[in-house]
Amino acid sequence: MFTLKDLAMITGLTDRTLRNYLSAGILEGEKVQGVWQFTEEQIEAFVTHEYVKPAITAKRNAVLYDYLRSDGSKKNTACIVLHLREESSVEVSDFFCKAVCERHGLKMTFDREKGANKVILVGEEETVFDVLAEYHGMKQA
Repeated sequence: MFTLKDLAMITGLTDRTLRNYLSAGILEGEKVQGVWQFTEEQIEAFVTHEYVKPAITAKRNAVLYDYLRSDGSKKNTACIVLHLREESSVEVSDFFCKAVCERHGLKMTFDREKGANKVILVGEEETVFDVLAEYHGMKQA
C-alpha cells in the first residue's frame, strides 16, 4: 500500500493536486485511520488516466529540465535516468520512495512506461550513487 506522500513523490504532483483528483473521483483510494492509502492497481489506473498522464509527464520532464538549467551548487550533483525492465513496479517504486524519504535533498520521479519502470533520481552525487549501490545490492541479495 502507498500513501498520499508516496504518490506525490512518485508522480511529482502536489498533495493539493492529488486531493483535487480524489475529490473529482479520478483518483481512488481508502482512508485508513486518517491516512489515504492506495493499492498498486489504483495507482496504475490513476497514472494512466488520460487527464493525469500529461501532468505527470510534465512534472517528470521538469525535474530533468530544472537539473539541466541549474547554475550548479557548491557540491557535485548527479541526475540518473533508469529504465528497469525486469523489476516489479511495486518493488521499484517502494524502494526509491523509501530511499528519498530517508535522505535529504534527493528528488525522484517514477513512471511505468512501455513495459519498463522509469526512475529519475536527482541529488548530490554521493547520495545518488549510494542509493544506486543499495538498490543493486538489494537485488543481488
